[in-house]
Order: sequence, then structure tokens, then C-alpha cells
Amino acid sequence: MEPISFLPRKMYAFIVRGTEAEGMPPTNREIGRALGMPGTGHVNHHLSVLEKKGWITRVPGKSRGIKIIKRPTGIPLKGAIAAGAPLDIYPDIPLLRVESSFAQDEGVYALIVRGQSMIEDYICDGDYVVIKPLPTYHNGDIVVATHLQGGVHGSATLKRLFQEKERVRLQPANAEMQPLLISKNEWDREWEVQGKVIAILRHYSLSA
Repeated sequence: MEPISFLPRKMYAFIVRGTEAEGMPPTNREIGRALGMPGTGHVNHHLSVLEKKGWITRVPGKSRGIKIIKRPTGIPLKGAIAAGAPLDIYPDIPLLRVESSFAQDEGVYALIVRGQSMIEDYICDGDYVVIKPLPTYHNGDIVVATHLQGGVHGSATLKRLFQEKERVRLQPANAEMQPLLISKNEWDREWEVQGKVIAILRHYSLSA
């Protein structure tokens, strides 16, 4: 099953939900109405993408002829996160899949770590961190903090979050590195927390 981009993935999720709820797949017109598409031609194009990449099959001539081949498992791998100076965010990186028991958690995704600032929390360069968006965050949580003014789309860094009286401290877990100290005004205006680390995945390469 090949990776797919955002809109086909959204369409696939709607087809799965509709099939589970109604006991039959939606029609092209129902899909277009639910996803705000201007015509069935647009729907058919994205269905063709799903079919070509192995997510569905279609029975020719049937209005409800969509068949789900396989529900995907794993976690979307959305890009890289800096454990050091913030890295630019590139939201159009193709989604990859990382097999994990966290795959069913709503909104969960993975990022590959670049840098050494979190090594005392056993998060090393090349590790994958599993991120879950939450409504609130607590002091000491390891979070993805995004500076909305950095780069073209923003820049993000992986740190422990501490909200103090007059500032926010993004604390590395490396005694050789200094924290990022951000005034409350700047934090409220220019920063955003994207999610909390809930797991670390590591790949070991063993030589013979």
C-alpha cells in the first residue's frame, strides 16, 4: 500500500466511516458533498489515486461500488524535528508509515529527531518521537514547540516546556546546552505547541 497525500487520505477516512456506519460505501456525490468538492469529476480523480495506490478497488458501473482493500496501520511520519536549534517545517513532505501499536490513537504522528539537545532524556539523533496533540500541556512535558515567525512555514523544536512567571522556558536535556527563554508576550504572539511526546521509537542497525 503506497503512501497518499492529505486529500485522498481524508477521502479514504470518510469512505471507511461511511461504510462502517451505513453498512455500504458512499456514492461519489455523497463523498463530494461531505468533502466540499465542486463536482464528481474531482471525486473520481482522487478515487482513482486511491485505487492506483492500492487503498480501494471499484466495481465499474455501480454507484456504491467502492471496496476497501485494507485499513492502514502505522503512524504518519511527517518530517523532522530539531533537538537543538529550530528546524524549518516542510508540511508537504510525503507521508511515510511507521508500524506501531499507537496507530489507532487519534491525531498521532511521528517525527524523526535531528540533534543532541535531548540526549539526557534518552532521545537521540535519528530516533523517532511519537507526538500526540492535546488540549492542554503541563510543566515538564516534552513538546513540539513551533515558532510561527521562523522560516517560510514556521520552525519547530523539541524541548521540555516550563511556563514560568514572566516567561516560557524551553529546556534541553543536555547539560552543555542553554534553554530557550521566551517572554510571555512573545510566546502568546509567536509560538504554538503542536503536541506532546508520548513514545520514542529507535531503530538499531546491527553489523555482522
